[in-house]
Amino acid sequence: MLWVIVPLFKVLQNGWLDWMEDRFPESKHITLNIRRIFVIPTKVSLGLLVTLGVLFLMAINFQNSLIYALTFWLLALIVISIFFTYRNLAGVTLRAIHSNACFAGEKAVFEIELSCPDNQKKSAIFVGWKDQDVAQATLQNHQTMRIKLSHSTHKRGLLKPDKINLFTTYPVGLVIAWSYARLDMESVVYPKPILQDTSPNQQGKSDDADAGNEIARGSTDFSGIREYQAGDSPKHIHWGAYAKTGQAYTKTFVDYANQERWLDWDSVEIAGVEAKLSHLSAKVLQYHQEQQVFGLKIPGKIIQPAAGEAHKTICLTALALYGRP
Repeated sequence: MLWVIVPLFKVLQNGWLDWMEDRFPESKHITLNIRRIFVIPTKVSLGLLVTLGVLFLMAINFQNSLIYALTFWLLALIVISIFFTYRNLAGVTLRAIHSNACFAGEKAVFEIELSCPDNQKKSAIFVGWKDQDVAQATLQNHQTMRIKLSHSTHKRGLLKPDKINLFTTYPVGLVIAWSYARLDMESVVYPKPILQDTSPNQQGKSDDADAGNEIARGSTDFSGIREYQAGDSPKHIHWGAYAKTGQAYTKTFVDYANQERWLDWDSVEIAGVEAKLSHLSAKVLQYHQEQQVFGLKIPGKIIQPAAGEAHKTICLTALALYGRP
């Protein structure tokens, strides 16, 4: 019997997914219409329908016109609320605006714009994901509103949230109109920064020189004077000291080479890919806070040394997408 039920279940499941894909295509902006809005009764209206059934039986039994009137009036209220609740959601347009990157374990924030048609008012529309934050919006005539929705994250990579739920029970709460919106938006989730203890040879270059490495016999910055030696350039003789002491001295100069730091995947001896990515993420934040010039080497990608906010974002994004398609 199972050999018949299981294939049939898969066919129904695939058909349902195809139907949902056709009704709710992924897009940057979506307008809710009659094909995308569902109206179902609430618990209150179901209880009211049961009560109406009892009232209708009483009206038949006692032939009471007042009970008949009350029964059909309440039934008409439910029917009319279906139209008004549907109309409150129909025509709403959603547009994906922006998303913020975050670290794993934090909440990614997505900015969405809501708008309604001319000569309409939309009240008490709830927007959000299941088991996540939900926002409420009220729109006036041709008004647009931007809301920010947060979504929890658990691992690094690209976060592509599920369908957004929209629903309303306005005006009387007897029925609920709801719909889905599959907005084309995503957020980059960086590895959680966890700095781990490593041996000194894993830190790249030494942290002692902040300004750079000193190169002797340079020509840029004055370093001091020393006694004259045969072969010294006459341009470097300190004539002021010679006039005072009668002894020749030579000026000395030095140059400075920039201290470029590298965050090298192969030099970080930490077990586990995710642990190594978390350590490198923490080092990127550390070097950025110290305004250091640094580069990043990971398998398949080399980011040349630089500094600044844009460079930090590039490095963290490379770590977030490491090994991901």
